Amino acid sequence: MTNRTLVVSIDALITADIPVLKQLPNLGRVMEHASWITDIECIYPTLTYPCHATIATGCWPDRTGINNNEIPDFFAKGRMDWYWWREAIQVPTVVDFARQAGLTASTVTWPVMCASGAEYNIGEIWAPQEEDDPTPWFTRANSPAVEEIFEANKHMLRWMKTPQMDEFAAKCAADIIRAHRPDLMLLHLSYVDHQRHRLGVHGDLEHAFRFIDGQMGLVLDALEETGGVENTNIVLLGDHGQLYCDEMFHLNALFHRLGWLQTAEDGSLADYQVYAANCSLSAHIYLRPEVDREMVYCVLLEQQKKYPKYLERIFTKEEAAQMHLTGDFDFVIEAGDRVCFGRALDGEQLITSVNDIKEYKPSVSTHGHLPWKGDKPPFIVAGPNAVSGRIIHGGRLIDHAPTILRLLGLEPIGMDGHPVDALVRP
Repeated sequence: MTNRTLVVSIDALITADIPVLKQLPNLGRVMEHASWITDIECIYPTLTYPCHATIATGCWPDRTGINNNEIPDFFAKGRMDWYWWREAIQVPTVVDFARQAGLTASTVTWPVMCASGAEYNIGEIWAPQEEDDPTPWFTRANSPAVEEIFEANKHMLRWMKTPQMDEFAAKCAADIIRAHRPDLMLLHLSYVDHQRHRLGVHGDLEHAFRFIDGQMGLVLDALEETGGVENTNIVLLGDHGQLYCDEMFHLNALFHRLGWLQTAEDGSLADYQVYAANCSLSAHIYLRPEVDREMVYCVLLEQQKKYPKYLERIFTKEEAAQMHLTGDFDFVIEAGDRVCFGRALDGEQLITSVNDIKEYKPSVSTHGHLPWKGDKPPFIVAGPNAVSGRIIHGGRLIDHAPTILRLLGLEPIGMDGHPVDALVRP
């Protein structure tokens, strides 16, 4: 009989948080007999959706096809859609492996897992406007088997906002466990990430962790009632760290000054020859086919010399591919120390304080940076199929999926990563 496996992503969890987890009532219970890997090497860019696609597949972004949170749609009115849908991932996920082996699976607000193929799926998605009824979007994203659970809990949602999204997710997860007892569950909780954006990487996060611990308590109670926590493999992981930022540099405003994009009377984008797709601490630079790539590269290097504090690296498409980052862009720009990229198009607004424009991603700290910078996440395992009390220093995000499959007794095939067998009982 397969022991159940619960994978919980605590968004922006970092290795330095491990002592905090140990002191919490519910997460501390998991940590008591856990093993873990410190300082996981992430992917580029260190954004939530690309990271979670890699965690779920064991593949680099050049194979998953997920290289940003947002789907590039530069003329979108309002917010761009995100990579919500499983169909965007170009390789199999751990859910696919589990189902092929005859196991049942659940995904709860896991990024890029709307219509995930799991029997019990609650998508992570939101309506275009805060006042919109989320039901039509979730109806498409969720599996039919969880319709009653969604209807019972949707009143908790407040658009894309958290902690409400996490409260909704934890309650849905607990209800799914009680009703269906899936063999594999992937659960994503985002409040720690949200608070790190607001308060800083090493800000006062006690409230955030106590909140997350409370949500974990709901899930652990459901496990206890349906076979016992001690009979469940539990994985706790983070997807990325964050870096502090003080200033925003608006690349598209620079491109406006250079005559590379044009705005309409209302300030929206009218046309472009060169455009920067925002990844917070990095950006993907898209060129129209007729634009001279070498000319743009030379000008970008000149601008880097002019603004060395703000533009740390200019990567060509070929250099980015060496870091397993591919796409329809031609260049990738990495922001300088304590700098993030903003979204202004107006050429008059090139450099601003992070406090001047109230956006979600550009805030006291953010991410999207090169994976070797700053604090890095851990990978924590506990349960009947996990080794107890072992600490490994250094690991890779691409190794998470194959290790999760090993906990389920399954063989990973075709992944870029490899299982960390030192964490799994023979």
